[in-house]
Amino acid sequence: MAKDSNPQVLIAGAGPTGLAAALELSRFGVRTRIVEEMEGPGSTSRAIAVQARTLEELEIRGLADQFVELGHRAEGGDIYGDGKLLVHVDFTKIPSRYNFVLFLAQTETERILREALEAQGGAVEWGVKVTAIGLEPSSVTTVLEHADGSIEEVTAAYVIDAEGAHSVIRNTLGLQFKGKTLEETFVLGDVQVDGNLPNSSFHIFSSESGLLALFPFGGSQFRVVASNPPRDLAKAKMPTIEELQALCDQRSHFPIKLRDLTWSSIFHANSRMVGNLHVGRVFLDGDAAHIHSPAGGQGMNTGIQDAINLGWKLALVLEGNTSEKLLDTYDQDRIPVMRSILSRTEAMTNAMGGPSTLRSFFLHLAPWIANSEFAQEIATSRISQIQMNYRNSALSEDHFGDGSLTAGDRVPDITVRIPGKDAPKEATRLSTLLDASRFTLLLANFQNVEALETVRATLGKAASTWLELVDVAKVAAPDGDAGKPFADAFGVKPSITLIRPDAYVGFRGGESSAEDLIKYGDKWFTPAAQRQAA
Repeated sequence: MAKDSNPQVLIAGAGPTGLAAALELSRFGVRTRIVEEMEGPGSTSRAIAVQARTLEELEIRGLADQFVELGHRAEGGDIYGDGKLLVHVDFTKIPSRYNFVLFLAQTETERILREALEAQGGAVEWGVKVTAIGLEPSSVTTVLEHADGSIEEVTAAYVIDAEGAHSVIRNTLGLQFKGKTLEETFVLGDVQVDGNLPNSSFHIFSSESGLLALFPFGGSQFRVVASNPPRDLAKAKMPTIEELQALCDQRSHFPIKLRDLTWSSIFHANSRMVGNLHVGRVFLDGDAAHIHSPAGGQGMNTGIQDAINLGWKLALVLEGNTSEKLLDTYDQDRIPVMRSILSRTEAMTNAMGGPSTLRSFFLHLAPWIANSEFAQEIATSRISQIQMNYRNSALSEDHFGDGSLTAGDRVPDITVRIPGKDAPKEATRLSTLLDASRFTLLLANFQNVEALETVRATLGKAASTWLELVDVAKVAAPDGDAGKPFADAFGVKPSITLIRPDAYVGFRGGESSAEDLIKYGDKWFTPAAQRQAA
């Protein structure tokens, strides 16, 4: 296949973030190239946690079932201190179909994304690295070096940097990667565990010697992670099964026996991020933009969601449906998320395995957490990333619709009823109404036909312009207990909710807000007549 020397988007890096970006753009028909310096797919497990919010995003892209089928669900997490159970974190409290942490090797995550990309006509170009980059007002020129030493110059409308923590592109652009290297050294190993250790939860042990964690892959297979290894081990390249066993014996009160080590590594955790996510037409995703402690299993999920947030916006710009000002909202949406995750992962690392004063504080605080339903909800919603929102983004506009749902919020995983003559009581999950390639306009609680027709007539004034990008659905509260989550989100009064392709609320208002919605659309999207004339 001939290589496209002028793709619309060049993506550097074929890890989960780069693959998610390529997949998102290819769904919109954007011409992309994705290159990777490695000569083939990775063979080690690396990032293993897939969180609920990521699975929700993957669901509306038709991929979640493959992840869930292959992965192992952990419905909880047990945190121990000095041999005592301090906290059981109950992930079944997550208000999502995916009320668990899914453990799956990164090799499998990448394979699923790569095969989905290939099904859409894309493919990773292995053994190709970016060696130089040049910014122009309307394009980006990159120099690619292939594995055989040949050099290629590529001009793209945009470049996505998903190269990871040691990004050549980020360094070439002179972007500062501000932060610090955390004091802790970590060791890890993928092993089989014999002993009475439930695999329905992950297990974290906090001790004076340091942190020990075991994460289940299913069956008797676990990932072992430990901080502050002995000095001699910290200087090694790959921990042995005996060294990992010694750390477990030292820090866990469970009599467990490790065997069959398949991969091990030693690493230092960094907590760093860039101050802005794009320079000209070059955008940073994933570890190229932010890295942090592995606590909480946040990194890969954040990168995939970076790619999804940016992907649909780039596609709309390239299609001529909006101006480049939409791309500024990528920074507005994602930088606050990155800052929050860096802060929380540092705090988690220090609290459980850091300095003794912080660990002592955690040990005293933990019993309160264990007995507080509110604290459990906060903890699980943060780890699962369902609490993340874009309320402060310019793209979020709220006109005080009924219910708790606010512009910038994640669309809740709830059941809705679709009123109609043919199926007056038909109920479905709200996610089934969403299209990852389009906007969705929900008209909720419109029981008065006259009020509904007034809204539709008002919106009809804009029907020849940006509303052609929008699917419209009328929804109401389902019968029975399922009606409460709907009422919590949408209230009982008529409301208008515009949902973005990434399943976050863009606009929210009441039945009198239709004119405001038209102004919102006219602000962000290009009228059809103007697109046709371009």
